[in-house]
Parts: sequence; structure tokens; C-alpha cells
Amino acid sequence: MNRAAKRARVSDDALSQAFEFAAGPVIFGLIGWLIDQKAGTGNLFLVIFAIFGLIGTFATFVYRYHAETARQDEGKPWTRRTL
Repeated sequence: MNRAAKRARVSDDALSQAFEFAAGPVIFGLIGWLIDQKAGTGNLFLVIFAIFGLIGTFATFVYRYHAETARQDEGKPWTRRTL
């Protein structure tokens, strides 16, 4: 993979992660807001769903990070198990 293609891939990954980080809690918060409007519960579900979206976003980033580091470490000397 040449340098320009690798830079474009990294840029696309960063942009998609930034969008996911912003959109997840907003979409869940909007769903919570709609439930609050129908149920008349103030902002209870808005806050709960926004926090749920934020926790889900962070969990996705952690799993994605661990998968990427495992892929990069595959076959490296420090990953070999010795008995």
C-alpha cells in the first residue's frame, strides 16, 4: 500500500470514528426525547438514552482498538507463548 492510499485510509477511519462519536449519543438522545414527549416524563429518557449512546460509542472504540492492535501484533516475537 503506498503512502497516499494509507493516509487516505487513516483519514477515512478518523472521519468515520468522529462522526460515530458525535452521532451515536445524539441519535439515542433524540429517541429518548421523542419518548419523553409521548410519555410526558420531562428529560428522563433523553438523558438515559444519551448516556447509553455514549457508553456504547466508547465500548465500540475500545473493541475496535483491541482488534486493531491484535491484528498489528500478529506474528510478532512478543506474542509467542512459551512453556
